Amino acid sequence: MEDHKDQWGLRWTPNGAPYGTLHSTQCKEQFSLAFTHAVTAAARCTVSDLRVDAERIDYTVRQSARHRRYTSAQIDVQMKCTEQDVLKDDGVHWQLSIDHYDWLRDPDTYNHKILVVLMVPTMLEEWVELSDAGMLLRKAAHWVCLEGAEPVNANFKTVLLPKANVFSVEQLLEMLQRVGDGGKP
Repeated sequence: MEDHKDQWGLRWTPNGAPYGTLHSTQCKEQFSLAFTHAVTAAARCTVSDLRVDAERIDYTVRQSARHRRYTSAQIDVQMKCTEQDVLKDDGVHWQLSIDHYDWLRDPDTYNHKILVVLMVPTMLEEWVELSDAGMLLRKAAHWVCLEGAEPVNANFKTVLLPKANVFSVEQLLEMLQRVGDGGKP
């Protein structure tokens, strides 16, 4: 089924129901949070939404569990969402402003930080698919920990989020375990 636009550019479903007018950037922000909540809930962890993004952090993932060193672990997350073709053979190539890069690479912060880039289809209507079998959220997210990375003398830094670093339940739990054992994500 194909959606339709009226003379004002508003979108309607084939059955005549109007879509909301939320800007695509805001849709990506909300979808990113839903994606994170789905992964985090399946990992039996929590998400703490930060009201102000003053430290270039969107939220914190928390886990209560017995690790070698700590009984809880947490990771701060900077989340990006894009429909751009940023996935290459070796991973996601993402351009960060130097201030974001510097915040994420800071080795002297209390909480460990990761950058997560969620890639979505170009058509917003393809982000979610519902069937009797369940709900499918498209597409995938990759992560990287830049803590301790080298400084750069430029306005932007393109970082590589390795293809093997999939933001999944299993990898989230492994990251939290490493942090709970006293290491980095």
